[in-house]
Amino acid sequence: MKEREIQRAVLEYLRLRKFFCWKNNTVGIYKKDTGKYIPSQSVGSPDIFLVIKGQIYGLEIKSEKGKQSESQKRWQLLFEAAGGKYFIVNSLSELLKIISKYEEKKET
Repeated sequence: MKEREIQRAVLEYLRLRKFFCWKNNTVGIYKKDTGKYIPSQSVGSPDIFLVIKGQIYGLEIKSEKGKQSESQKRWQLLFEAAGGKYFIVNSLSELLKIISKYEEKKET
């Protein structure tokens, strides 16, 4: 499965379950006049942020063959040092395992 497909499935699941989450845009800004991108200020940050019980999680989505870049590894170290939890997610089933450990019991 491609990373964008995994990312879409993860976001759909989180939103369906009404988790507070958002997709982080790290592409940068395209400038039509120059035909180039202005780099994002958050190079290396994870694809998705999720908050459960006041704890912030960074979810880096990777295909089975995908690997973290050096900037992603540095970002992970800084994020964890600041108290965040960081996970590399390769599938929706992997996300479910992570969430089950930390999920807030929702009242119905």
